[in-house]
Amino acid sequence: MTLDEPGESSAAVLERVLAARAVQQDRLGRWDLRMNSQAPMGLLTGALRPAAAASAALDAALDRGGLSLRGYVRVLRLAWTLADMAGRTSPEAEDVEAAMQLRQSTEERRTG
Repeated sequence: MTLDEPGESSAAVLERVLAARAVQQDRLGRWDLRMNSQAPMGLLTGALRPAAAASAALDAALDRGGLSLRGYVRVLRLAWTLADMAGRTSPEAEDVEAAMQLRQSTEERRTG
């Protein structure tokens, strides 16, 4: 996106956010949860675990010590949110990788 191109309107973004939240409520309601941010580790690594191909890079980061278990869970929560915003039924590799990059850039801003 460049400054010359108009961005997505606030109304359109709001519509996508509300739709994503509705999907989250539908998916998480059976566990009495409403948003991905409330999903515990056991749920994210159990019933809501993404396909192995989608989480391969995340699993590798955890295995080599580049990510804590807490960070792993945070990335999974964000990956689910990115998938919801894109209208996907579960996170794909691109969602997990984007979540990892967002987390890394957030960490760099905090420590830099």
